[in-house]
Parts: sequence; C-alpha cells; structure tokens
Amino acid sequence: MIKRHPAWPSVLCVLVLGLAVEAGAQSKGVSVIRAADMKPHMAFLGAKEFRGRSAPSAELDIAAKYIALEAATIGLQPLMPDGSFFQQLPVEVTTLSATRSHIRVSGPAGELTLHFPQAFTSSVRTPAEWSATGGLIFAGTALSGAQPAWNDAEGDLRGKFVVVLERPTAAGAAQAGSAPAARTRLLREKGAVGLVTVISAEREKALAGNGLGFDLAERLRFLDVDTVNPAPPSPPGESASAAAPAPFPMVEVRHAAAAAMLGMSLEELTRWFDAGRRGQVVAPHVYPGTSLNVAVAFDQHRRTTPNVVAWLPGSDPRLREEYVVIGSHHDHNPPREGRVFPGADDNISGCAGMLAIAKAMMVERPKRSVIFVWHTAEERGLVGAYYFVQHSPVPVEKISANLNLDMISRNDPNAIYLIGSNKLSSELDASFHEMSRGVKLTLDYKYEDPGEPNRFFFRSDQYPYIRYGIPGVWVFCGTTPDYHTEGDVEEKADYGKMEKVVRLTYLVAMDVGNKSAPLKLDLHPEVKTRGAHNMKVVWQRPRQ
Repeated sequence: MIKRHPAWPSVLCVLVLGLAVEAGAQSKGVSVIRAADMKPHMAFLGAKEFRGRSAPSAELDIAAKYIALEAATIGLQPLMPDGSFFQQLPVEVTTLSATRSHIRVSGPAGELTLHFPQAFTSSVRTPAEWSATGGLIFAGTALSGAQPAWNDAEGDLRGKFVVVLERPTAAGAAQAGSAPAARTRLLREKGAVGLVTVISAEREKALAGNGLGFDLAERLRFLDVDTVNPAPPSPPGESASAAAPAPFPMVEVRHAAAAAMLGMSLEELTRWFDAGRRGQVVAPHVYPGTSLNVAVAFDQHRRTTPNVVAWLPGSDPRLREEYVVIGSHHDHNPPREGRVFPGADDNISGCAGMLAIAKAMMVERPKRSVIFVWHTAEERGLVGAYYFVQHSPVPVEKISANLNLDMISRNDPNAIYLIGSNKLSSELDASFHEMSRGVKLTLDYKYEDPGEPNRFFFRSDQYPYIRYGIPGVWVFCGTTPDYHTEGDVEEKADYGKMEKVVRLTYLVAMDVGNKSAPLKLDLHPEVKTRGAHNMKVVWQRPRQ
C-alpha cells in the first residue's frame, strides 16, 4: 500500500496551476497568429514592383529594411555587433561589359559595330573573357531543327560563325533538336568558330514591347563563405569531377542586329521565322567577304546583400544563452527579359509567418532565446544560411534547432511537408507530431529522403544548419505549376493554411525553447556535437 504524503495535494495543485498558466499563455500566443495580419506583408513584399527581390539588388535591400522595421515594431531586438538588424554578405558581381563587348561586322557594305545589351548578349555562362574572329554562314534551320537534319548542314563551317534561328515548332512547343551540349560538340567537330543565335520572334516582341535590351546576366561570387566542403553528392550517372571543356563562343542577337549582319531587311527575316514556324526548311547561305569579330569582356564590382537578424531574449536566466533559430529567405529571382517573378509563396509567405511568430512570442517568451533570421541569397545556393552559421553572432554550439519556413501558403490546406526533422534529433520530429494534433495538420514525409529525385533535402535553408550538426527542418507546402514563374502571386495564397502552418511552427518553437536541455543528437552516427566539423559529413542518397 502506497503511503500518501500529506503535502502532495498542495504540490499537485501548484503543478496543475503552473501547467494551466503556461498552456493558457501559449494558447493566447496561438490566437495572436492571424491570417489577417500576414496578408499585408504578403501583399506588399510580394508585389511585382519589388522585381523579384534578387540578391543583391536595391529591391531586396528595401524588403530587408521593411522586415527590420516590422521586427523592431513588434519588439524584437537587433543582434549584430554593430547594433543593427543587418548581417551584410560581401559579394563580387561580374556582368558583361557594355563598353568592352562588341560584335564587329566587316563586309562589302562596310563595317558595323553591335553593342551589348541593346543588340546582343553572350550565351556562355562563364566569366572568362574571350574574343573570336571568323567568316559567316547562315545554317538555315538545320542546326535548330529536328534531329535528322543535324548532320545535314550544308557548307563548310570551318573558321566560320554559324548563324541559326531560335524558333518553336509548328505546334508551338520548344524545338525538339539535340541538347545544347550536342550542338556545341557538333560545331566543334565541324571546325566552326562560334554560334550566333537569332532570338525567337516571341522573345523579340517581348523585348521590343518593354523597351528593353538583354539582361545583365550577373554572375556572383560570394566572399567569406564556404558552401561546398564537400558538395552534395552528384545525381546518379553524373561525375562531380568531370572536367568541363573550354567554353565555345556563343552569342544571341536581336532581329535588327541579325538583319544588319546578314544584309537583309527585317521583313525578310520575319519571313524566315514564319517559314520555320510552318515547318519549312530555310536554306543555308554563305556570306563570302563578310567576317565577324566578337569580343566578350566583363566588369566587376563589390556589393553587399543582407541577412536580417533579430532576437528575443529568453525568459530563463540560465537558458537564455541557448537559442532556437527560426528562419526563412526573403530573396527570389531576378527579372528575365521583362518578365517579373513576384515570389509570393516563395518566400514572402515564410517571411510573413516569421513576423506573426515574433508577435505571438511577445505574449510569453520561451525560456531559450529565439533568433529570427531572414536569409538572403537562398536562390543563389543557400548562401545566406551558410553565411549565418559560419559568422554567427552567437556560438553555433548553443543553437538547439532551426525551423525553416519556405513556401507555406499553397496546396493541400490540411497537410504540410517536413524535410529534415528526422535526420539529427528524434525530439524535433516528436515535437512536430505532438504539436500538430492541436493544429490539425497532417505531416507528410514524401520529400524527406535525400535520395528523392527532386533533391529537396538539399534545396532550402535548413540544410546548412543540418550540415553544422544543428537539428533543422524545412516546413514546406510543395511546389506548384507557377513555381518560379510570374504566376506566384499573393492572390493565390491560402491564408487559412498559412495560419495553421505558422501556428504549428510557433508551438514547436515554444516546445523546443522550453525544454530542459538542447535537442539531443541521436539519429546520425557521425553527428554527435554541433559545429563546423560536421561539414565533412556527406549526406548520401539512400534511395536508388
């Protein structure tokens, strides 16, 4: 028979009251998270006027400023040593030089010089400067047409630039020819100097309608950050160490430039495109006495792009020196030939969700401190997240977990994908299961396997944290047909779903933030402590 202690009723009452107060406070915090509060952030930051918020850009800097002001208004504090909300990432930007790049056409009618970006752009995605000179031959539709015509290109290509038309098929689909690599290989074998592609009528119409030239085609090199060491495993059949051949000179030209180069009118060039659209063969043509000199040069300059970093000090004097990091990314993709990609779901939804969580935590702070990081340059290779863990203003060994909100406002209103929650800590995964019951969201693990064909495990900002031995999870609604297109707009957001996802993430953050110890590392045999030494761990592709 168990002896009842006379003080137990009082102790039990205190415990029950304490649990009731904590649950009530968290319930109040949950109720603070409302779709109506997230919608204005989505509508503003997801507007087309931000031109995709590419990193680096003035538009992304403005978005970062907005987020920092909202964070400060809510009551979050700056965490960076300079007292600001901004962790600036240095980046070297390389762009095609407008002053030192040219196509010089020399022929019977004299000499003509074409300039970037009004008339042409380089198709070679390398910062190596190059120059080439050769004759000129129009290859008809052979080198942009169907597979059987590839080896039927008439004329001697040796020492010549080969001109082809970019065109759709008669059905309007992309032309079903060989892959660009195969075309380049063929031209090399035939001794061609380079390739000149006349852009399609559709692209020409878009550029002309917007009064634009070609895009600047920036190449970025982020400084003071290691995103490789080692690189994620290559997909099956690909060799990570295969040496790439030297770049083959390739440029794209607009219609007026092409007509001048080929000594014809715009109307005649249009007839060639019309014939190609009908599936008719446009005959090759040699231009004796005409030569091209193509020079491609680059300009470089330094810029910065900001992570936005804020924090909420923990309520427990002992645990406030440990941290939960809640993250998202506020960048998206740059415009392409006048097309703007708003990136509302990807990823203003996550950014707005973080502001809602911060507001909810003002009702009652967790015991651990919470760091909010709006990462830059996720679309450039998760660079902002890598930079944060490698230049963290707090010891990374003290970060219990990372909760990454990236695309949370679309698809099934009652389900959400988790990626990474079951990779380092069983406690993180268990927390999601426990907290999801109250929010009524089904947890889907379809994409959690690193070997899953889409490779989502490697594609968002939880991955750099996991590589540092920090339990991390990507909370993800899945892709949509308008992923990375002009159609990813705020009007398509499911705010009911978004509210549930943000509430779930808030509850998990509170749970992790209030545990007596940091999340244990109990799932990966090579990861036993947090820190940079885990970068050497290769996350294999178990699915075959």
